[in-house]
Amino acid sequence: MKKVTFYYVRHGRTEFNRDKIIQGGRVDSPLVSESVPAIERSAKALSQIEFARCYVSPLNRTHQTAEVLLAGRNVETRVNANLREFDFGDIDGKPYKDNRGTFTRCFLRQDFSSVGGESGKEVRERVRRAFKKMYKESADGDNILVVGHGAYLRYVVLEFAKMSGFSRRLVSTTMRVPNAGIATIVATDGEFELVCMPVKAEKFRPVN
Repeated sequence: MKKVTFYYVRHGRTEFNRDKIIQGGRVDSPLVSESVPAIERSAKALSQIEFARCYVSPLNRTHQTAEVLLAGRNVETRVNANLREFDFGDIDGKPYKDNRGTFTRCFLRQDFSSVGGESGKEVRERVRRAFKKMYKESADGDNILVVGHGAYLRYVVLEFAKMSGFSRRLVSTTMRVPNAGIATIVATDGEFELVCMPVKAEKFRPVN
């Protein structure tokens, strides 16, 4: 039996998060300095966990977050292209207030292809590819840190949460994903299960 535990952390708050700019897979902005304490609290919550390695998306906001999470540790970091955030198409990088209707309509359909972006189905396929690759590259008993994105995590829920299809869709659509929040996915013999929804560091508990 091979068991691997993934600790998924959303990146810290960025300038686009602060300024209410739509921030998907096409655009990137740096972390704001006031986001660092929240990441440091997550680092402290994860401090007793020995990580075999860390995977990040290609976007720099995840790299910056990983640097804070792993400060003082000697942990290899690898880029996994399939961890990239949902591509919101032509409205990516645009002010939310000017594109509220389009964003909401696409979000509820879980499909941004009408504005040149991705569909939810495509993102779920990327989720499967990302986690299968990370699992394959891991050994039994490994703990893996994954630093990714908020919208992407909604599709981790759709793919790996053990609940009815309706409940998965409802939770995916309505849940809050805090910056620097931590979620936990356990893979046993290639079967993945989301065992902890994203929570702030203060509420996080490691898997036994």
